[in-house]
Amino acid sequence: MVEFYDPFKKYGLKRVINCATSLTTLGGSIPDPVVFEAMADAGKAFSSIVELQKWAGKIIADATGAEAGFPTASACNGLTLAAAACIMRGTELENYDIGRGRSGWSHLSMKLPLYTEGLKTEFIVEHSSHGGYAYSVECAGGIFVKVDSTKEAMNKAFNPEKTAGYYFTARNAPKGLSMEEVIEIAHGNGVPVMVDAAAELPPKRKLKYYIGLGADLVVYSGGKHLAALNNTGLLAGKAGLIKLAQLQAYPFTGVGRGAKLSREMIVGLVKALEIYLAHDEEHAYNVWLKKAEWFVDNLKDVPGIEAGIACQKVVEDGEPMAPFTYLKLNKSVCGLTGPELIAKLRASDPPIMTMWEPAFLLGKDYRDKMCINPEYMLEGEEEIVLTKIKEYLGVS
Repeated sequence: MVEFYDPFKKYGLKRVINCATSLTTLGGSIPDPVVFEAMADAGKAFSSIVELQKWAGKIIADATGAEAGFPTASACNGLTLAAAACIMRGTELENYDIGRGRSGWSHLSMKLPLYTEGLKTEFIVEHSSHGGYAYSVECAGGIFVKVDSTKEAMNKAFNPEKTAGYYFTARNAPKGLSMEEVIEIAHGNGVPVMVDAAAELPPKRKLKYYIGLGADLVVYSGGKHLAALNNTGLLAGKAGLIKLAQLQAYPFTGVGRGAKLSREMIVGLVKALEIYLAHDEEHAYNVWLKKAEWFVDNLKDVPGIEAGIACQKVVEDGEPMAPFTYLKLNKSVCGLTGPELIAKLRASDPPIMTMWEPAFLLGKDYRDKMCINPEYMLEGEEEIVLTKIKEYLGVS
């Protein structure tokens, strides 16, 4: 069996085998070594953070087909800045331009999230689209108005004195109105649409998909399939809104001041984006599928186990994004339930992280499934995982 280096052993900690996904709790993804080389190079001298942000923003804009872009400290930070931009739309802050020095607009940018008198702070959202990260909007001072998934309800909720924009979670799209319908309603009322597309990669075409439909602001995670650092993200959209976001972000005073990206992080994010745009998606998918099928071949004949392939799919058209091995366990035959096996794997040495009923990945087809994701397993780790599963099930 392959011997693995454990970089955390010297700290009294353990490395984890990631058979789950790009979880924030595990540190996201593992960037290409070239990303770290670019970061180390950027750490050898100083540069204007504002100019670096502008440089990165142009590359993000090109990659997404947007008018402008901005590097953010995670997708959550991107959502907060997007909301802040929508709230400050139409205010005096629009009259300021970004320079090299300290901001002269802090009397405006420091209003959020508490001092919102006279500002439009409401975001209309369908109940089905109010996802687990919507609180990022509230961090900017936003207030949600939740409505049913009908055009009538979406229009009726609009208030010209209070509405800052419409909020849309891409992963929940099948549960409500289409993105095109939401954009039509929002633009008909003269306000922008912000889209949480944090986990919508791959495929690469999704980078331009939402902007192409007419979304005003779109947020992607940098630390998931993009394989940048865990605390990075992309914000893309209309130039005027991106400017308002940047005026309230680090290095200036505003709601985004605390979410800093160093010069090394900005360069690393751009390098990861370049690598992602150039990589062969079909080859990567086939590598993951081969590993998933290997697990199925080695577990399908274990008594009490149903093993097969499940896929995370593009929400809009059902194209497979990433393949997983799923297991269904019959305790009366194999002696364990899925959650019990998952707990044993998590307590093993090294800990092995898998998933139970991951609806956020599999959609409706998630019930009673334990999932093993091959994407983030290092070469050879699959042998350890298989050995442990068989050990806990009492088979050789």
